[in-house]
Amino acid sequence: MQSKTSIYAVRTTIGQERGVTDLITTAVVGETDVYACPWCSEEFPTEKDTKTHMKKCKKAKKSGDPKLISRNQLLGRVKAILVPETLRGYVFLETLEFRDVEIAISGVPHVRGRVGGKVSFAEIDKFLVPPPAAEGLCTGDVVELTSGPFKGERARITRVDSAKEELIVELLDSPHTIPLRTHADFVKIVEKAKKVVVEGALGGEDADKDESDSDEFDDDDSFWSQD
Repeated sequence: MQSKTSIYAVRTTIGQERGVTDLITTAVVGETDVYACPWCSEEFPTEKDTKTHMKKCKKAKKSGDPKLISRNQLLGRVKAILVPETLRGYVFLETLEFRDVEIAISGVPHVRGRVGGKVSFAEIDKFLVPPPAAEGLCTGDVVELTSGPFKGERARITRVDSAKEELIVELLDSPHTIPLRTHADFVKIVEKAKKVVVEGALGGEDADKDESDSDEFDDDDSFWSQD
C-alpha cells in the first residue's frame, strides 16, 4: 500500500525558481544508489549490475556480496515538484514526509528556506488552472490588439463574452465604427474604464469597512502565515 504524501512549500530567490527545481530534480531522479564489487572495488549503479560483474571478476573469491557505497535517500520519495507561473519565489514539493524536503534543498543555491506546515491542495489549486483569458476585462476598457490584421491597433471593449472568452471591440483610430470580434488572449489592457460613482451608493469608509468584513479567509488560516 502506497504511503500518503503531503505538499510543502520552499522559498526561493525570485527568478530562480526553475534553476532550483532543476537541481532538486537532479537530486531526486538523476542520482542512483552506488554499489561496488567487494573484490576489485569497481562501482555500479545497481546491485544487479554488481552481481553480474562479480561472476566475471578476475579477483573473485569463493563468496562475497555487493557493497553498498551510497544510497539516494530521495529516490521514489519526491512524487512531484510544482513551479507556479503566477507565484514567484516559491516551489512546491509533494513528498512522503517533511524530512525529504530538508534533504532535497540541502546545499541548493538560491533556496531561501522553507515554509512551516503542510500546504493543502485547495491553497494551490488556483495556480494549477490558469485564470480565464477574459478575467479582469470590462466594457469600456481600452486594449491593444496583439494578433491578426489589426495588430498594434487600440480599441475599446463594447462587450465581453466570458463563456467563450471573446470580446467585441471598436477600433479607436478607425473613421468608421466597425465592431470586431476577437479572443481575449489576443489583447492586452492599456487603460481601464473609468467607474461612475452613483450618489447615495455605498462608498467611502463604509465601503472599506464592508469589504474588510467580507473577507473570506483570515491570514491565520493560510500556510503563508507560517513564514
